[in-house]
Amino acid sequence: MPEPQWQNSPSNISKVSNPEPLESSINYSVDSSIKNSVYQEQDKANNQPTANTTALTANKSKAININSTHVLVTLILSLLVLLYIQQLASDNDIKITAITKHPGSELFPSPSPDGRFLVYSQVSANQPTNLFMKDTHQVELPPKQLTFDSAIERHSVWSNDGQYLYFSRKDKANNSCYYIQLKVASQQETQLATCPMQGVYYYLDISPDDQTLAVYNKGGLAKRTGIYFIDLSSKNFAMTRFSCDRDCSYKDRDMSFSPDGKYLAVSRRINRLSENIYLINLATKETEQLTYDEEDIVGMSWFGDSQKLVFAAQRADNRFGFVIDIDNRVKQALNLTGFSYPSIAKQSQQLYYQERIETSSLVSLQLNDAIASSPFPVLKSDFTYESPDYNPIIDLIVFSSNESGFDELWSAKPDGSARKQLTNLKQTLRYPKWSHDGQNVAFLAPLSEDRGDGIYIYSVKNERVTLLSSPFFQHNRPNWSMDDKQIISAIYGDKHTDLYSINIADSSTQRLTFDGARYGVMISAETLLYTKLRKGLWQKNINDRQAGERVIEGDFFNTLYAWTYEQGHVYYQKTFDDHYQLISYDLKNKVQTPLVRLPLNSIYKNDSLTYIATEDRLLYTSSSFPQANINMVTSKQLF
Repeated sequence: MPEPQWQNSPSNISKVSNPEPLESSINYSVDSSIKNSVYQEQDKANNQPTANTTALTANKSKAININSTHVLVTLILSLLVLLYIQQLASDNDIKITAITKHPGSELFPSPSPDGRFLVYSQVSANQPTNLFMKDTHQVELPPKQLTFDSAIERHSVWSNDGQYLYFSRKDKANNSCYYIQLKVASQQETQLATCPMQGVYYYLDISPDDQTLAVYNKGGLAKRTGIYFIDLSSKNFAMTRFSCDRDCSYKDRDMSFSPDGKYLAVSRRINRLSENIYLINLATKETEQLTYDEEDIVGMSWFGDSQKLVFAAQRADNRFGFVIDIDNRVKQALNLTGFSYPSIAKQSQQLYYQERIETSSLVSLQLNDAIASSPFPVLKSDFTYESPDYNPIIDLIVFSSNESGFDELWSAKPDGSARKQLTNLKQTLRYPKWSHDGQNVAFLAPLSEDRGDGIYIYSVKNERVTLLSSPFFQHNRPNWSMDDKQIISAIYGDKHTDLYSINIADSSTQRLTFDGARYGVMISAETLLYTKLRKGLWQKNINDRQAGERVIEGDFFNTLYAWTYEQGHVYYQKTFDDHYQLISYDLKNKVQTPLVRLPLNSIYKNDSLTYIATEDRLLYTSSSFPQANINMVTSKQLF
């Protein structure tokens, strides 16, 4: 704050017989203005004051002068105290240091133990995803590239002695995935273990004694992915499973060793809408839940020798940071925008994190137009708009949006007008789907804690939401039978995952597929089009227990969810090495027609497409290439 510049009060101020109200260029002080008023009152009472009257007037003036001086001093001291408090508040504000400012996304920061060097994964448009290392003491210098290949490297972690860097390398072209040990000084690499090809996030962390590397993996005999321990002291890097594999209703994902090596913090996912952090005693395997009602955990790290764990959570497509004190379970919110994947330098205690803000919009593509058309926005703002579905009977689209602060169901006209919020459940809602008659919307939402997810139905007629009575606890994106009496959904089980129909009236079920289907659409009363983890589009008669037949080969069809069926045509998104395409496929004539070529990451390839027949348009969820940077704050500023 600027230092005050004091002004001296004028010593002699002449009396004004007829002062002009509100029009004066004289700066009156408090005491001089009071003196003038006293003199004027005395003159009115007696034009020729006696000596006693003059003395009395002088005494009164002196008293008034003293009181007014006290008032002035009090005001000045109050002002100084206020300025001092404001200065303290300013000094306590968190100072954020930007480490990267490159175009594209810098993700998954991993600082060296002393905080000097920072390794991160850089994602750029139409470029391989490689690891880079930044000197944080000389941020103006360009980063050093550590990997030089067409594979994907994302998460990484340093050894505690600062000699080695550990990361995963997934090479789609060679159908291989390995966990790698890199000696930073010599750039010498060693393959430690394989990793699963199916997956995006390959979490890992190292124990304080540098003897154990915890990784996200799936062994040959395992039923699900989980956490494995790699013994770095053994010659063959022996690997053992740490997580539960059978008879468990959850999946362990991310992990972080406590500074003393006695505990492991684990993010445990019940389903895609429910994930929380658990603390596991490595000696006794005793487990305690630390967080509740979180949707998605996006990174965690420990502070030094303290019992404080910093973590990030994603809620309704927004990211928030928190610090939880393990001793007293008190949670403190961090006011850091887009906070995710925190990582703390173990010696210097600097906190690095990625700042990432994503928005999604609804866009439409006009088909069979006389002039070639590019996608046009339908709904676009600072909020997210996802999973559109159109019903021609009522001429409305339904979608999910976080405009209210929570992911709720909304409806609108196909041009984006007449928006209306349908639900107010204040929780995460996903993948809405109109019934064929346009009277109901089925969608996915979490059940209570540790109970999985459920399929809910919103009624347009009475504006109520009811839970579908289902014997299952893990569902996928819902769809409808042709008569709107049943819900079609993939069911995740210990023995298999396949499409089932669930009768709305009596909760009876029927297994429809027997080959690992994930998403399906009924195109007639008995014919089901569906996708599974193997590429391609498949078709079958639901009354036949045999496996379906492939109607579009995997070389042409490589999406799982971004497709829709309308009047004998399948519209879908296809991923190429350097771009996306929207394609139309005539099922009868087996003719493939490319519709438009788009940049990578411009379509949410795990979201839905819908066709607006009345206007011959495709409507889908679009996103711009996300900008993400890495920032740093010191731990002293947080506590």
